[in-house]
Amino acid sequence: MRFVCVDDYPLSRQGLITILRSEDGFEFVGQAASVDEARNVIFNSCPDVVILDLWLKGESGLDILMEMKKTNLSCKYVVLTNSHKLEDFMRANDLGVDGYILKDAMLEEIVNAIRLVARGRKYYDPAVIEWVLKRESQHVEPLTLREQEVLSALGAGLSNKDIADQLYITEYTVKKHVSRILSKLGFSGRTQAALYARSKGFNSQLPS
Repeated sequence: MRFVCVDDYPLSRQGLITILRSEDGFEFVGQAASVDEARNVIFNSCPDVVILDLWLKGESGLDILMEMKKTNLSCKYVVLTNSHKLEDFMRANDLGVDGYILKDAMLEEIVNAIRLVARGRKYYDPAVIEWVLKRESQHVEPLTLREQEVLSALGAGLSNKDIADQLYITEYTVKKHVSRILSKLGFSGRTQAALYARSKGFNSQLPS
């Protein structure tokens, strides 16, 4: 896995690089401390994963994400940050970040999270899930068995088409179920529903 580290604190950047280079399967291909540097490094090195901080000398690391997502580069983006603001996570998620990790996480958790993202999975720090649930907590109307199956599939990261194929229903029916789930849980989008499903330990109820 080829990775680039973007952080404006040299000690933090070098520490992460040293840790990842000591792990099997990680290949360091570049580093940056600003948006401009990051842009050049990413284009020149074509990494598999970009690990970036939210704030870079007064600039936003999310500007890199927003710009790079418009290109044909296929790399994944993981935010590694000290920010404990739910608003920062929500903006990063809206921009399509693949992973969001807090810097106070255990080293093993950070390494495993990056590995998961490199394999095509999404990863959100458990603390982030707690933020979302606390903000959205309210009385929840019971879900039907089918809605629970769809919610479980959302937690597994399946698309509407995949859910339809697994449950032998139409995509239109899946959309109706998702809409009802969001309404019952009081969520504004499927990402919040997915976080909820994972935090509540929903085991997959999909047919094998």
